[in-house]
Amino acid sequence: MLNNRFWRTIGLFLYVTFLSSVANGKEQCSPEYSLPESQINSIQEDSSDENPVFVYFDGSLSMKGFVVDQPGQKNLYVSVIDDLQQIAENVGSKTYYHKFGNKVAPIKENEIARVIKPTFYECKDAVAKCDNQYTALQLPFKAAKANTDGTYIIVTDLFLENKQLVGSTLSALTKPLKSILKKGKSIGIFGVMSSFNGKIWGIPTREGPTMSYSEAQKRPYYIIVIGDQKNINQVRKNLEEQHFIDGDEAYKYALITSSPVSQNLNQAKVLRESTIGSLSKTDGFKFEYLDNDLAFYQFVTTKKRKITMKIKKSDFIVNGSSGVSSYSIQESLWWNEEKKCRKIKEPWKKTNHEKISTAQEKDEFLHLNVFKKAPLKTFFSKFRYFYLINLYAEQPGKASETIFEDWSIRDSEAQDFTDENPTVFKTLNLTKVIKILNSVANDAFEPKLIASIAMNFEVEKK
Repeated sequence: MLNNRFWRTIGLFLYVTFLSSVANGKEQCSPEYSLPESQINSIQEDSSDENPVFVYFDGSLSMKGFVVDQPGQKNLYVSVIDDLQQIAENVGSKTYYHKFGNKVAPIKENEIARVIKPTFYECKDAVAKCDNQYTALQLPFKAAKANTDGTYIIVTDLFLENKQLVGSTLSALTKPLKSILKKGKSIGIFGVMSSFNGKIWGIPTREGPTMSYSEAQKRPYYIIVIGDQKNINQVRKNLEEQHFIDGDEAYKYALITSSPVSQNLNQAKVLRESTIGSLSKTDGFKFEYLDNDLAFYQFVTTKKRKITMKIKKSDFIVNGSSGVSSYSIQESLWWNEEKKCRKIKEPWKKTNHEKISTAQEKDEFLHLNVFKKAPLKTFFSKFRYFYLINLYAEQPGKASETIFEDWSIRDSEAQDFTDENPTVFKTLNLTKVIKILNSVANDAFEPKLIASIAMNFEVEKK
């Protein structure tokens, strides 16, 4: 009896010793490292029941032509605006309507139908007393800054002269937007090419004064939505389902945001064996997510191998946004003289490499070119290596500028363009406005961690 108890105790001791040695071996198979905290999904989406929607209609006289039918052309202003009331009420708990020009005036719900009537844009008083001569776009932007819990929908032709995009007027536009974007909100821009039958005012000339033009049969107007991305997406879904189909030339969309990264690839478990390509099919290859969500690859490779990790941009970039224009990599490489994990006793040694890998967009993928700057042929076969990569989005992209560029015309081109008697009239300084919005988003942007990846590997002699 005592003999059995003795051997049972000895067996338990040996088993615990074995588990301890295995655990220590695992611990020693990687150096001490720390991971950055993921900032993804830290966007403050409004989850309260209070989600008011504020709709602003540009009441300038140049907008009148959108509500007058043009024979032979499709009117996409009256039909869309007619549905916008229902779309806005689907987004929020309460909807408030306004008209703006030089100032903002509320619209009663029973008067909203006037927005698609010519009288909404007309004024019978003297010109000096009328508020339909100027589009003060900064006014609804300022209101959006004051109440970031709301969703703001602005309908306008975005026809802005250079003088409205410099100095104090520009500052009045950009300051509230920067504050809005810093709080995690976004700006959706919907462009709609519609029939037009009226006069376009405020066209710059070479001599200085502005001119008007009344021969246009079509021109674009814009719906700007400021708020949470989920609400912008809902407006987009409703507009596209009710009025537009993919590839419709009459419709354009872009999302301006300081948060173009939708998710952290580690948290979403997007990285897989196949992400690293054919290396995953080699003997001894292993892939897993560690308890800290680190994507962990273990392998033996040759000195001649080139490793490229292909990541779908749609897996981490917000759909419809301007994307990411530049990436950065924070990386560290360690080595140990003992190749077998269970025999590692000496601490890992960190190399002095300044740059090891590169990140480059190619078509619909982001290519992480592993060891591009430190080729495997320079590694020693007698060592074990541990490589840690933290991939960041460094700057938001500018794709929205190219989306709208064919609808835009500069001040300096306006008179020559008008002299050609175009039937489709472009938007003054539209590309410049988009560039300003992108610049504001860039100022509000903070680098975002896309993924953290570890590689524990050996390099063969050949």
